[in-house]
Amino acid sequence: MSLKLNILFRFSLSFLLLLSINVYGQIVGSTDFEQFSKGSYFTKADWQSAGFTVPWVNGFDVNRAIIDDAFSKSGSNALRLFYPKGQFGTANTGGQAPLMVPPHDEYFISYYVRFSDDFSWGTSSEGGKLPGLAGGDRCSGCATCTGSNGFTARLMWRAEGKAVIYLYHLNKVSPPCGDNYDIVIDGKTLNFEKGQWYKISQRVKVNSGVNKDGEVEMWINDKHAQIRLYNGALVDKLSGIQFVSNGDKVDALYFSTFHGGSTADWAPLVDSYIWFDDIVISTSLSDVVNGTVTSNMQSNTSIDKLEIFPVPVKQNEIVYIPEVIGNTSIEWIDMMGKVLTSSAVQNGGIVVAPSINKGVYLIRYASQNEIFVKRIMVE
Repeated sequence: MSLKLNILFRFSLSFLLLLSINVYGQIVGSTDFEQFSKGSYFTKADWQSAGFTVPWVNGFDVNRAIIDDAFSKSGSNALRLFYPKGQFGTANTGGQAPLMVPPHDEYFISYYVRFSDDFSWGTSSEGGKLPGLAGGDRCSGCATCTGSNGFTARLMWRAEGKAVIYLYHLNKVSPPCGDNYDIVIDGKTLNFEKGQWYKISQRVKVNSGVNKDGEVEMWINDKHAQIRLYNGALVDKLSGIQFVSNGDKVDALYFSTFHGGSTADWAPLVDSYIWFDDIVISTSLSDVVNGTVTSNMQSNTSIDKLEIFPVPVKQNEIVYIPEVIGNTSIEWIDMMGKVLTSSAVQNGGIVVAPSINKGVYLIRYASQNEIFVKRIMVE
């Protein structure tokens, strides 16, 4: 190959690899909890080992969160949170952890949620929190949102399990706490049913400058939801929102769930549980709607052309990738888009899996200006 052609080939390959990094960089955080041991308590360290940046936790350090296989949406594990009978608030029920992501104007998230068969919505007051996107100092807890102390766009269950968007923003209209917007699917107000899985997907776009151009959208079970405003009108999305005035961006999935309210009338009447599974944070709608944490990403690369066996892949064991021809290498990439290591591939597509943490990864192989990508589970 001439020097000119060699330089051109290297440039083209580098460009394609950069393009691929940008593509699968759309997912900035995800977990299906499969890498954790059944029955183990889930802690701040576990969030971190799943690839999340977590500055603090509440409830995950006092044995209220556990990896459980009684119910799961995919695989065999899910994360179960505990809401003890007669207890309320963040100190005694559920758990909280801000799952931080690079600040961005807009993010999409999804997760699955299941309420226990005898879940108690509350006592005389029925309500509690579910995770949602947030930014800055995450204004919440019936605080006044000043424009410089952040915002939150969590969900709540209300009386009889009614689902609402629970929004803290600069111009909220129902002080002292957050604004409530009913979620409507197929013309009916959504009430969560006990013992069923729901896929919650959300989009939040922060406002620009001091403008009122922020937006919130919801999908339930991959169906686009309508949202009921205070005057009874239905809209496809909340718009015209000023979340902040100081330039804060969307920077966290605020994993916040508890009974309450802050008084005993919000407490559950029986010990109650919620299971969560398949959490995804992305800059792309296609990663959170009509897909799961293990779905193929949309891109210009050749996703899933590679056949791999055995599956799942085990650390330090031989893996066969028959489509790979010749002596080359395969890159092993975490779900944040970071290349961890590369493995030499011998003729016949034989490669030894590296010593990396258990979890979901991408492998990538470039050949003749085409990039092949495959998502795999490493045990």
